[in-house]
Amino acid sequence: MGEDEEADCPNNARLFRIAVSNSLKNIAESVSENEFLETLTILKSNPNIAQKLHKAMIKELHSSMNNDLEDILKEGSLQESFTKIAKLSEESTSANEHAWRPPGDVTSHLRSLDAHMIKEATKELEEQVNEMERENETLMKTIAESRSRIRATNDNVMRILNCAPDVLQRLEKTCEQLTTCLKMIENE
Repeated sequence: MGEDEEADCPNNARLFRIAVSNSLKNIAESVSENEFLETLTILKSNPNIAQKLHKAMIKELHSSMNNDLEDILKEGSLQESFTKIAKLSEESTSANEHAWRPPGDVTSHLRSLDAHMIKEATKELEEQVNEMERENETLMKTIAESRSRIRATNDNVMRILNCAPDVLQRLEKTCEQLTTCLKMIENE
């Protein structure tokens, strides 16, 4: 990244780039030269070439990872986020308001006006919780009633299904009787 592009970056973006770049360098250098030689046994006979090849591998790996990092940063969304964070940070530090901090003495804190505000906020929250609990109880009752209606309907369906074979037999007998009656009427 050029100096003109880097001048446009907020400090937190530069710090992020430096920190990640250093981490990538540590990752690239994590394989020692001895481990490298053990992996590529063909180079054991010529340690000078192995050392140069090891350094070249580290340099290439680090530059490749840095290029990937630059591509990510150039996408813009990360850069925009860092810019937004920098603006928010500037806005928050420019305010001259002092943040509220509780005093060290608890008893004097409880006597202060802040304690009254805290008590009111606590009371409001308790009322909201109580209201939610009442709504939950109502919903639980409605669910219980619905479940009992479903159970009753299920029982009725099971009773009807259990009676169905008997009713079917009776209907078949009635059908047979009507058929015989019909034949008798036709024969007369």
